[in-house]
Amino acid sequence: MNLRLKFRQKILLLQILFFLCFVIAAVPFIQKAVKRIVSHTLQLDIEELIPNASQFSYHHVQEFTAQFEVWFLIFCALAFIFFALVTWTALHRIRSPVTQMIRAIKPYQAGKEEVLSSIQLHPSIDSADPFFQLAEVLNSLSDRVRLHISSLIDERNEKEAILESLGEGVIAVDAEMGIRYVNFIGSRMLGFPKRHLINKPFPVILDKAITPLLEKCQFLLAACQEKRSIVTDSISFGDAKRVYFDLIAAPKLHQSGAIIVLQDKSSHYRVLEMGKDFVANASHELRTPITIIKGFAETLQDMPELPPEMLSEIIEKIVRNCQRMDNLVKNLLTLADIENLPESRFQECDLIALVETCRQVVLTVFQEAQIVIEKKKDPVTVCADPEILELAILNLMNNAAKYSNPPAHITIAIDQMGEEASIAISDKGIGIPEQDLEHIFDRFYTVNKARSRRHGGAGLGLSIVKTIIEKHEGTISVTSNLGQGTTFAVLLPNQRVIRNA
Repeated sequence: MNLRLKFRQKILLLQILFFLCFVIAAVPFIQKAVKRIVSHTLQLDIEELIPNASQFSYHHVQEFTAQFEVWFLIFCALAFIFFALVTWTALHRIRSPVTQMIRAIKPYQAGKEEVLSSIQLHPSIDSADPFFQLAEVLNSLSDRVRLHISSLIDERNEKEAILESLGEGVIAVDAEMGIRYVNFIGSRMLGFPKRHLINKPFPVILDKAITPLLEKCQFLLAACQEKRSIVTDSISFGDAKRVYFDLIAAPKLHQSGAIIVLQDKSSHYRVLEMGKDFVANASHELRTPITIIKGFAETLQDMPELPPEMLSEIIEKIVRNCQRMDNLVKNLLTLADIENLPESRFQECDLIALVETCRQVVLTVFQEAQIVIEKKKDPVTVCADPEILELAILNLMNNAAKYSNPPAHITIAIDQMGEEASIAISDKGIGIPEQDLEHIFDRFYTVNKARSRRHGGAGLGLSIVKTIIEKHEGTISVTSNLGQGTTFAVLLPNQRVIRNA
């Protein structure tokens, strides 16, 4: 508003100045012209008619000139006022649409609005007016800019959605190594929330030491920009839980920065290590009974005349170790079979009936065991492969009886909660040490190797159980107190989505 008044004041002052200059310059010329006209008109020989006519003529000339000057000034003042009004109206006519345009554009310029508002001129402005046409052109350009911005935003959101859905970490930096973008996986890998990374220099230090991963990322980002080519490398770190990363750094166009992709290969290396451990453990478990059988067989070969008592003992040990190898091979085949469990084998079955069948089987081996089934609902149905699920429950019940001092006390609680069925198998046995709880589902892992060998175990039973439960889209957990007992809790869905093979 102040700027507008100043501008109009300047126009008014210029008009007044122009008017004064015009009057000052015009009055002398007008006086001269009037005097000549009057003098020429009064060139009559009136002196003979009127005494002192010359004095009369001069007086009238002076009076007429003064009156003319007054009327001339009045006319100029009126002309000035008229001209000022015309000028003022013209200025308002010119400035009004311009002011409306500025008012519409100003919020976008100040950053108060994300899009440029449409320019709406006063209805009195005709559509043929150049200002109206200018507003239409600006509105058209604004619409095109708005569409372009919307397209860019949609494209950016789509790219961000794609990057956020990746299983790899993605970090983008500018030429000054400032972080311009990082997805959720990348921020989690670096160990910082996204808000602490965006628009921060790389590497990020927030009261923490630079990790090996940060240092490696910084080196690769700088190297790829220097070489203007893709750079790859790998890194592993950690003691208790070692992690492995593959890193790929690529420069952006026009030397505007670089992008690095972090791929977590820990699970891949862990699978390889598990495979190596599996082969080593399986070889070890097979080697022991084979060595025993071979030793006793050589003894029989070298000493055919053994006493019957010793011969019977040797044969019993050979048979027991053969049985142990047979169990191990069966368990390995069972694992392979479970890993490729077809959907066609799943059907609706009664969980209580399965548990009752397993109870009868366990009682044939552990006749003194006390097995109590607690059920809040009958029947409890689940979608499962009855034979495989029965094997899992039987393994848990066998372990409960096997690792309890006779007579074993086993409680099996069965319930149905909404869309899930639960089964908890509790015993009052020797329990499991706390440091072993996280490993008991690992293949070939045994808490008490001597006791496991005495019972013919190879450390595959609980691994089989966990695989079976996971194939049924369920979960299994364990709680234990050393010397007081153990509880295995299993959750199974009532229904299963059958997928086409």
